[in-house]
Amino acid sequence: MKRNLIYYTILTGALALTGCSKVLDKRNLSAVSDDLVWNDENYAEAFLNKLYLDNLPSWDVEVSSYSDEASPEVGNSAILYGQLITTSIDEWYYDQIRSINLLMANVDKSSLGAEVKNSFKAQAAVLRAWRYFEMVRLYGGVPLVLHPQELTEDLSVSRASASDCIDAILADLEFAEAYLPWRWTGNDEGRFTKAVVQALKGRVLLYYASPQFNPNQDQDRWTASYNANKRAKEELAAEGYGLYESYANLWFDEMNKEVIFVKRFQEPTVVHSWDASTRPLSEAQNFSGANHPTWDMVASYPMASGAAIDDPDSGYDPIYYWKNRDPRFDATIAYNGVLWELSGKSGRRQWTYEGAEANAPTLSGFYCRKAVNVGYTPYFTERSSTDWIELRYAEVLLNFAESAVETGRLDEAYDVLKQIRHRAGIAPGSEQLYGLKAGMGKAELIAAIMLERKLEFAFEGKRYWDLRRRKLFEQELNGKRRKGLLPKLKVSNAEFERVKDQVDLNTQYHLYFEDEIINVDRVFDINFRDNYYFYALPNRHLETNANLEQTIGWEGGTFDPLK
Repeated sequence: MKRNLIYYTILTGALALTGCSKVLDKRNLSAVSDDLVWNDENYAEAFLNKLYLDNLPSWDVEVSSYSDEASPEVGNSAILYGQLITTSIDEWYYDQIRSINLLMANVDKSSLGAEVKNSFKAQAAVLRAWRYFEMVRLYGGVPLVLHPQELTEDLSVSRASASDCIDAILADLEFAEAYLPWRWTGNDEGRFTKAVVQALKGRVLLYYASPQFNPNQDQDRWTASYNANKRAKEELAAEGYGLYESYANLWFDEMNKEVIFVKRFQEPTVVHSWDASTRPLSEAQNFSGANHPTWDMVASYPMASGAAIDDPDSGYDPIYYWKNRDPRFDATIAYNGVLWELSGKSGRRQWTYEGAEANAPTLSGFYCRKAVNVGYTPYFTERSSTDWIELRYAEVLLNFAESAVETGRLDEAYDVLKQIRHRAGIAPGSEQLYGLKAGMGKAELIAAIMLERKLEFAFEGKRYWDLRRRKLFEQELNGKRRKGLLPKLKVSNAEFERVKDQVDLNTQYHLYFEDEIINVDRVFDINFRDNYYFYALPNRHLETNANLEQTIGWEGGTFDPLK
C-alpha cells in the first residue's frame, strides 16, 4: 500500500505539474521502491510537486460571505449567526503534513547532492509552515509533528502552545530562506523564493502581534512584526518587487512585479471555477451565486478624491453613487446598468433591477468584477486558468504600515497609505494626502489601514481574517444585517426594454430607476461569538487522540489557545 501511494503521488505530480518524461519512461512504475524515489532527483521532485499541488492556497468562493464583503448566498452562514457547533470548522492538515515530513526526512538521508537536498527540503519547509499557520490562526496551539511518525511511536500528541507553534513556523521559514533563490525562471516560476519566505514571515508575525493572539498588546511582538515587514519591504523592493502599475489588470498580467506567493493554473490540466461562481448565471456554466458585494462594501469606497462618501464636501450623489469613485470601485463592483462586456459581448450591460434576471439573480444587487476574465465564454468559466495570488507586495506594505503604527512610527504608515492610494488612482489633492485626514493618531490610523485593506484586498480572501485577528466582528458586524441595493423600474418593463440600450445612465438613471436598500441577512442579525476567535477542535479528533484538550470557551474546554 505504501508503495502504491508513492507511485500514485509521483505519477499524479509528474503529470499535473512537471511533464517529466524520465519518470514515465520506467518500465514498471508499480515496482518503484522507496530507495529509488528518494535517490532519484526526478522522482523526488515529482513528489515535491505533488506536495505543492496538495498544499498551496487557492481560489475560495465562500470566505467573502463570512464578512461584510458579500451576501450570505454560499458558505457556512453559521459562522456569522452564532450557530457553530464543535464539528463545524474542521481544517486538520496532518495527512498533508505527514507527506511533507516524509520528503524532508527521506531526502535528507538520500544520495542526492547537497544543493538539491537543501532546495527540496526548503520548499517543503515553507509548505509545512503554511499548513501550521493555517491551523494556528483557527485553533491557537495545535499538535506539533515535525517528523514522519512510525506506528511504534505514541501517536497521541498533545497540543503545543501557540507560541511554540509560531516558533516552529518561523524556524521552518528561516531554514527555507537560506536555501531558496530570489526568483525562479521558466517552468519553475511559482516555486517558493526568498521573497515568499520574507513576506510570509511578516504576515505570521503580524497575526501573532494582533489582538486575537496578543490581547495585552505585548510591544515586543509588534516590534518583531515591524522588523520583519520592514525587512521584507526593503529587500523585496531591492530585488525588483513593487506595486504593479494597474490595479485592475494585476490579476491578468501573470507573475508581474507585485506577485509574491502564487498558485499557478494552466488550462486544461489545472483549472478553477472562480469565473463561473462569480459571474451572473447567464454568462457562466454550472456555477453562480458567489461573491455578491454588499451595499456595505460598495459604500466603503471613497470618492476619486479620497474623501469618504459621508463627507459633505465629497461631491457624492446617492442616486448616481458610482460616479467619481475610487478607481478600485470600478475594478471590483458591477452595478445596475454598468458596461460589462462578458463573454466578449461588445456593448453588453449588466442589469440587476428587479425582474431583470430570470434565473439566480444577485441577492445584493451587485456582482464582483475582480479577477473575472471578460473574454471567457461560459464554457471556459469553469475552466479558469487565472493564477491565485495569495500574497502580493501591497500586503507587505500594509503589514508594515500597521506594525509601524503599533510601534509609534505614524509617518511611515502615512507614506505607505499614500503609495497604495496613488497606485489606485486617487487624486493627491493640494496637501498630497490622497484624501487621508491630516494628523491622525494611532487609533484613527489603524482604522484607516483596516479600511485600506478592505478596499485593496476586496474579494481576495483577506477581510474575514483581518476581522478575526483584530477582533473586529463585534464592532463592525454584530447586531447588524448586511445590506444590498435593489433597483426598481419606475416605468413598465416593456417601455424600458424599448429604450434601455439608448439610455444614458450617467444622466438619466433617476428617470428610470428607484433604488431600495434591503437586508441580505433576511432572518438573523449577525452574532459572531467571542469564542469563535479560536474554534473548537472537532469531536472526531478528540475521540481518536485522548491527549487532545478542547479549547477553553467550548464544552469541556481546558486548553488555553493563547498560552
